[in-house]
Amino acid sequence: MKSLEQLLGTSKTVDFTIDESMAWREDREMEILELASTSGLCAQVFHVGYDLVQPFLDEDQVSVVIEANVRHLSPIRVGEAVAVGVKVIGVVENKIKLRGVVMKGETKILEVEFVRAVISRNYLRRTALEKTT
Repeated sequence: MKSLEQLLGTSKTVDFTIDESMAWREDREMEILELASTSGLCAQVFHVGYDLVQPFLDEDQVSVVIEANVRHLSPIRVGEAVAVGVKVIGVVENKIKLRGVVMKGETKILEVEFVRAVISRNYLRRTALEKTT
């Protein structure tokens, strides 16, 4: 494994359009508004974080989200274009703390701080199989 401390301060920004798979569907009456769900937006932020961290890991390692603190600040509709930015703000042992934001122009839609743990792919496979048998 490369030194994870090298990640400190690195960042990545990705533009994307909110698609139908991210729509909020919990409330039938509000579904007609076609708003993006908090979980869908978080998934995009987590994915950008994965893409930022993964090049620093060995082939037999993967990073997984183990903690998140989310604030959904403003509604946004399906079909809107947004920017997702993620920055590494801390590294302690095998844990990487990141801060992410989803922006529509100057409007902050969502902000999240989350931790990704670096673990062995084999450990994850083994644990997953044990839990299902």
